[in-house]
Amino acid sequence: QVAPRAAAGRRVRSPVASVLISMVVIGVLVAMGGCGEAKADRERAEAARKAQVAIASYSAASQEANNLHGEVIRQFAKANGATNLPDYREAMRRDVLPAMDRFVTRLKGMPTGTPQLKRIHGGLINAYTDARKDINTFVDKLQTARDLERFAAIRKRLQRRVAAYQSDLAAYYKNWNRQLRDGAKPAAAEPAPTPGSATPTAKP
Repeated sequence: QVAPRAAAGRRVRSPVASVLISMVVIGVLVAMGGCGEAKADRERAEAARKAQVAIASYSAASQEANNLHGEVIRQFAKANGATNLPDYREAMRRDVLPAMDRFVTRLKGMPTGTPQLKRIHGGLINAYTDARKDINTFVDKLQTARDLERFAAIRKRLQRRVAAYQSDLAAYYKNWNRQLRDGAKPAAAEPAPTPGSATPTAKP
């Protein structure tokens, strides 16, 4: 007796063939997973390389920014030599504010290299840009020795923002196995006028 033929169009697959097909599929999936890990490793390595280059460039450029910030400090010290408010206002307008302008301009031109470093550095630029505007208003409204006390709020705000920048920058450096040195962070100090008895004073 002849065994009935399989239904037309139906293909009979042996258990052995099914196992082999499953093994092939699993092998492909494993291979794909390996490629994904290799790609992730390459991306991490490239990100690390870019961060290291960015940090090196930023640290090198920070020295010039620090020099310009030092000039701001010196101009504040010169303004402190004034013995009256008119001379003090004039020194602030003639020497201190232009020095701050040069400093801020240099900050804006510093290389960042990565989106994260650009964001962190942007906080410093904004802090000193706003401080420059605040100091200009402070000088314009400076009429009596008591008015010098208004600078305390400017100083505190700038201090807080610079501290936040330094904290973020240190964390960024640490994340890429680099140590943040003083020479790598521009503007570690903040201009901070403090009222004197007879002489207007301002110190960074």
